[in-house]
Amino acid sequence: MNYRIETKEAFRIVGVSAPLEKEIEKNFTVVPEMWQEASLNGTIQKLAGMTDTPPMGLLGVSACNDEEQWRYFIAVSSTKASGAFEEYTVPASTWAIFSGTGTNQSIQELEQRIITEWLPASGYEYANAPDIEVYLNPDPQNAQYEVWIPVAKKKA
Repeated sequence: MNYRIETKEAFRIVGVSAPLEKEIEKNFTVVPEMWQEASLNGTIQKLAGMTDTPPMGLLGVSACNDEEQWRYFIAVSSTKASGAFEEYTVPASTWAIFSGTGTNQSIQELEQRIITEWLPASGYEYANAPDIEVYLNPDPQNAQYEVWIPVAKKKA
């Protein structure tokens, strides 16, 4: 798997969100429906015009920490006024960033491989920050994307 490790400062995202279930399988229905609705109702087009800071592209952000209700955001990184959109600050973190291409189904497959294959053997463990999908080219049949997993060096 092709990846790089990068440390990033905190950044602000604006977008729409929905609650996520602790039972992960249910989210494989909720999240695609959210994208479908955001595409049809013009949300994605509005958000695309607000992107002005890295990471560039549409973002799928899974904010799943112990303190708050789990949420999934369709968002962009932006310094602009959020208007009707929600805001969320992604904390400063170290990220393992994996690149991929293919369909929107292939991004879910990549995420599963990262968790089951790469992470256990990597010398890293999950850190307390969101998972991020960065859609560089959001074409559903020929997507280019990155998967950002928050990591910290495993303590010996």
